[in-house]
Amino acid sequence: MSTNTLKMNTPELALAALEAAAEKFNAATAHLTLATKTALMLVAGPLLGLAFVFALPLASVVLTAYYGAKLIAAHWARIAHQVKNVALFFAAPFIGLAYMIALPFAGFGTLVYFAVKAARK
Repeated sequence: MSTNTLKMNTPELALAALEAAAEKFNAATAHLTLATKTALMLVAGPLLGLAFVFALPLASVVLTAYYGAKLIAAHWARIAHQVKNVALFFAAPFIGLAYMIALPFAGFGTLVYFAVKAARK
């Protein structure tokens, strides 16, 4: 059995983008006075927290879907085999019922066929 390793580079890329945004914010606020910085932080702090409250659940769902899809793609043959077995398990009673209904008619048809064949001789 081969083992596939997954590289978790998406969180690191998001962290690098966040650090770049923080550097841009620090560069933009470098020439402001202390009172202006304090007022800006008082306004921006709760808004930044609110942005994270909305963004983090969405990001976690997206990352879960991304890594789940990667795992499914890595183990597709095994998963497809298991899905086929489960589908056959659930279809088996209906297939059996179809045989129970059809076989008496098939048997009667065979009986009629051999009777007609014997009557022709």
